[in-house]
Amino acid sequence: MTFRIPVLFMIKQQKQIVMKIFETILNSISDIKNAIEELNQPSFQRVVSNIKPGTFTRDTESRDYQDRLIYTKAFRKFAYNPAILNEIFSCPELKESFFRTFGYKGALDFTIYPKCWLRDLPMLDIGSKTYLADGILLGTNQVSTDQKVLKVGTIKIGDRCVFDQDCKIGYNSVIGDDCIIGIQTSIGLKCKMGNNVKVGEATTVRHGVTFGNDAIIGGETQIGNFCIIEDGVVIEEFSTIPSFSQVTKEGIFNRKALRKTA
Repeated sequence: MTFRIPVLFMIKQQKQIVMKIFETILNSISDIKNAIEELNQPSFQRVVSNIKPGTFTRDTESRDYQDRLIYTKAFRKFAYNPAILNEIFSCPELKESFFRTFGYKGALDFTIYPKCWLRDLPMLDIGSKTYLADGILLGTNQVSTDQKVLKVGTIKIGDRCVFDQDCKIGYNSVIGDDCIIGIQTSIGLKCKMGNNVKVGEATTVRHGVTFGNDAIIGGETQIGNFCIIEDGVVIEEFSTIPSFSQVTKEGIFNRKALRKTA
């Protein structure tokens, strides 16, 4: 009990800060700036420092999950309002203050638009001069099908990448430099993309896929789980690549069969 009393006091204090932000109507840049500054208090910044990768039980008695609830509630005040995000993203000073306050540590000279789906800013690393068009979804967390567990992971995007409208990226994925991703393309969990990769529109990349450098993927292609696309491979549009494939310049091979013959 001697431990839980101060913990509960701090949680109550953090909730009061967040509720104060929610009660404020953000009508101007000045209002937005003041609301962000309110969140720079040590009690909320302790919450921000506890946003981390891992698997968490969705239990309100858990300190980790309590912190996530506090963080998310504060973040939604801004992220669920495109008009507010438009002001933030249009002003370099506000943009820096917003991203740093919510724990983002990467480059800030990227382009992003208000119609975006962001969560867990400490889990993001967006490269310099990268362009994220409207509708980008950076899925740093995912709830289990029984809604009892939350999985959280990082997303890293390299320099000078271009993501067209309505693209999606799953957690624990890494995108290299100078990649171009076409409109409405989905990249699953735990994918790794090399440098200078080009992916056409409306392509679906399942989980655990690895792309080598300079690969070119035609539009409306379906790539199954745990495939390896080697350096310089060109895949024609409307292709279907089965799961566990290894795609080379010579053809498509089943990775499981290759292991058996090795």
